[in-house]
Amino acid sequence: MSPPGHPNGEHRSAQPEGASVSMRRRSASGSTSACPPATASTTASTTAFALALCLSGAAALIYQVAWQRVLTQVIGSDAISMVLVVTIFMVCLGLGSELARHLVRGTPRAALLTYAAIEAGVALYGFVSVGLLRAANGRLGQGDSLAADFVLNLLLLAFPIIGMGLTTPLIVHVAKQRLDNLGRTVGRLYGWNIAGAAVGAVLAGLLLIEAFGLTGSARAAAALNGVAAAIALTALRRAGAAAPWGDAGAAAPWGDAGARATAAAPAGGHMPLRPALAAVLFGFGTLAIQIVYFRILASYFTLSTIVFPMVLCAYLVLMALGQRLGGGLADRHSGRLREVVLALFAAGAVLFMLALRLPPQWAAAADVLRFTTFNGQLLSAANAHLIGDPAVADVLWFSLALMLPVLFWAGLFPVMLRLVTTRVEAAGHRFARLYTLYTLGNVGGAFVCGTVLFDAFGTGGAAMVTVGVVAAGCLLLVAGTSGLPATAWLTLAAGVAAAALLPLDFHRRFRLDRYAVAEVFEGRTGVATVVPTDTFFTIVDFSRTASASALVRDPGPQDRYQAWRWNHTDLFALDPGFRPKTVLVIGIGHAYLIDAMLDLPFITKITVVDISAEVVAAVRAHTRTSAQRIFTDPRVEIVVADGRRFVQSALARGQHYDLIQNKINEPWHAGSSNLFTQEFFREKKRLLSPGGYLSTRPITGHLTDGVQVFGSALWGGHFHLYFKNGPATRPAAAVLTPDIAGAWAAELPGRPGSAVRPRREQPVAFFTEVPGALRSDISTDDWPSFEYYLLRQWRGTWVSPRSSLDAGRLGEHLRAVPVHGP
Repeated sequence: MSPPGHPNGEHRSAQPEGASVSMRRRSASGSTSACPPATASTTASTTAFALALCLSGAAALIYQVAWQRVLTQVIGSDAISMVLVVTIFMVCLGLGSELARHLVRGTPRAALLTYAAIEAGVALYGFVSVGLLRAANGRLGQGDSLAADFVLNLLLLAFPIIGMGLTTPLIVHVAKQRLDNLGRTVGRLYGWNIAGAAVGAVLAGLLLIEAFGLTGSARAAAALNGVAAAIALTALRRAGAAAPWGDAGAAAPWGDAGARATAAAPAGGHMPLRPALAAVLFGFGTLAIQIVYFRILASYFTLSTIVFPMVLCAYLVLMALGQRLGGGLADRHSGRLREVVLALFAAGAVLFMLALRLPPQWAAAADVLRFTTFNGQLLSAANAHLIGDPAVADVLWFSLALMLPVLFWAGLFPVMLRLVTTRVEAAGHRFARLYTLYTLGNVGGAFVCGTVLFDAFGTGGAAMVTVGVVAAGCLLLVAGTSGLPATAWLTLAAGVAAAALLPLDFHRRFRLDRYAVAEVFEGRTGVATVVPTDTFFTIVDFSRTASASALVRDPGPQDRYQAWRWNHTDLFALDPGFRPKTVLVIGIGHAYLIDAMLDLPFITKITVVDISAEVVAAVRAHTRTSAQRIFTDPRVEIVVADGRRFVQSALARGQHYDLIQNKINEPWHAGSSNLFTQEFFREKKRLLSPGGYLSTRPITGHLTDGVQVFGSALWGGHFHLYFKNGPATRPAAAVLTPDIAGAWAAELPGRPGSAVRPRREQPVAFFTEVPGALRSDISTDDWPSFEYYLLRQWRGTWVSPRSSLDAGRLGEHLRAVPVHGP
């Protein structure tokens, strides 16, 4: 059997890989000629192409961030929905690169014209894309069918993303010069494309969305596509009739018969099976390691909004540098390419193991480990500075350091391209096919890691499987190959040994001061860590961001956790005609609210929706008080789903609820503000029965958006802000009726009322418009200002929507009304 890596598997002489063909190539007429050296013209052209691909890459990432945000508002942001969104991008990119295999058979002139046309077409689509996605999903979306929504959005996004998949193979086809510098050429071009994507991630995440919204961000990306198209057309015009780059040599006109004949030459046959399978496995590892790292870094930084764009930027920077590294190694060691693959794999695997074994205390010493205000209560005064969002620069440098393995594994792509390309004429074709195979592996890595590996093996186990998959790709390349030195096999063994040393208890290792993870619940959605406290509750963090808690003992009077503060009896007394039967609670929280509402005789059904099965499992496992009954009471139904998608599905089914509780402690974390935009306020209003109420956390941001949608807001003195679906007036009194009298006085859920001091007055604040001192910027689907605020913060114009509404803040707007009744 002939060694892999050669067209059609034909036998070849025992020369170093690429040694002879790198120095000479065949012209269109069939004669052999020395490859011309690069000229100033070819260098300038390659630079222009690199710039075009950089702009195209930046545009692609801006689109991805904007479109993904739109799709999370449509199909949800739970684990399955996010995997499907990634799959849409990966499938269409793969289809684009596969289509490019046919387009690169044309002349360089035709390829460059096609590239410019694609960039222009993507720009036109991008300009209207956000509105089109919203309109199509609003009219055709199926709230109850995730599969139908997936197909709809796959069709909507197929054209632009397939176009994105076409661009790099076309430019590689145009810019290729000689086989002996193919690795560096591809590494440079593809590297600049990825570097542009890194810049796009930062621009979108930190600046564009806040400054221009999702629609404006997509239009900015469209402008970049337009500039890329102009660069390509300018390069074409400057080249004139000559082809300084391409198949026919420096002197051959792009449009003449010789160029066409060369371009039409066979592309080199099918890629041998073993390298093809290895490329799929390497693609799997490239995407899986990204997903694993994102989960790891969220545990260091929490779910601050700035984390995702900066981590993505760091990942893409390392990917770009990896293309340059791999391309240089491929050209310098063209006779030892399989050994280069093994070295890159082993370096990445060993660094991956070291990254996961880094003690979190080291990150704390570097001021990188972060905590939220809730779980930060367990820190000592000396570490109080670790509470709050991390600095942008800290996220970037720490991510670059921790994700260093990506640099080496990214270098596998240009090495593989050099390995399977024996004629420079076939470079564009081979690049397209290799990119397709990598993308196929990307799809597998995203789906398998996101839906299977985390659930079955946890973060450490998923990392171990990822290294094993890449090792299997290496083994496919070297199995049956004669002449490999013993050091090559030792290198492969070192990488496999690193996989065996990966920690399976990664998240259990987070501890600082009194913060110590006691148990981990990990699955598809994320990681729920249980952190005991010396109070009446145990913290349940989601990606180390305070998400819920479990009550391990009954709270005392000093804890201000009396049931009457939570069970909505302030609202029922202020609106004595309102007695809800059906209640929707978005977010399980600490289960205390749900437990307290079970004491109300008129409530017949409480539906609890939480996005994380892991959080629900942790709360269930560690709750020790009467709140345990929410998991057994027949009136309570717990649904694991994205809250926004659940509401949209309920609307599609024609359901209604009398009371909706949507109360997240910190709704400014990544993705959470989808539940608090004005558009979602309107959807919740449609879901409410006439005269029903929406309850939220009393903060200025919710007051601003809620009054805009509902027309009024009511604060009843405790932990809720209420919005009525219908006409509302300022309450003149609180009326205690027999059906709420017991719950009104209840100190603890499930126990008879025993309030020590009967309340004779009830503080009330009622608004039909928001006073200037309490107003913050509105938050909409297109401009989610809750999350994206860094630019305004830098400018000093940010008005925080996080300020709590309490008696001290409300001041002059408070009125005390009498309490009537038993």
